[in-house]
Amino acid sequence: MRRAAIALLAVIAVACTSHPSAAQKTAQRRENQARQVARDAGLSPAVQDFLALYAKASDSAFTVTYGPSQAGSNILLTQDPPLRRVDVVSQGLTRSVFVTRQGTYDCAQQDKQWACQQAQQQEGTPGLLAPADIARTVNELKAAQTNYTFAVTSRDIAGTGVRCLVTKPRPGVTGGSSTLCLSSLGAVLLVDGTGNPLQAVKYSTSVDDKKLRLPTTPEPPPIKP
Repeated sequence: MRRAAIALLAVIAVACTSHPSAAQKTAQRRENQARQVARDAGLSPAVQDFLALYAKASDSAFTVTYGPSQAGSNILLTQDPPLRRVDVVSQGLTRSVFVTRQGTYDCAQQDKQWACQQAQQQEGTPGLLAPADIARTVNELKAAQTNYTFAVTSRDIAGTGVRCLVTKPRPGVTGGSSTLCLSSLGAVLLVDGTGNPLQAVKYSTSVDDKKLRLPTTPEPPPIKP
């Protein structure tokens, strides 16, 4: 299996209470669903726990800076649920996606000037890690069990301990290995062995709230003919 899915949304952790919020309940259901589907697929307890951690990203707040991509772009992910921002910086141009309480906006900064407009594709709640994403990922793992081995390992990336799911082809099987590494909050810190590798160079559980605000007043949406 050459690719691993990435989850890039979070819902903020709420203070402990005897009455969990709807967001907390939804996040817990996603974790339970991931673990149960993995168990039904015959995956090991370690892989079950890893997929549950993968689902946990939707219930966390963090900031991740990724190193340059093969195209030379730098990616920065900032999320403090329900808010999220993804920046792609390349050759002096910054393209950003802001998920706000009012909707999703596409923004661009060039020559220190920002311009924003409402995105055609609006992000829904709870985010990128929907139940269908979990099921699809597990189905891929299940289908690949005859050709690949799966192991969960530990290492350090960007100064933090991570857990990694490593897939390797069995003897005689053509293909390469792949690795997906997550922080303790489920943030993706490494994707390797795919067409779009990522590796975090900075990771923090602190979030600058100001960075989640739109940098300028968005332009009005175009008038439909």
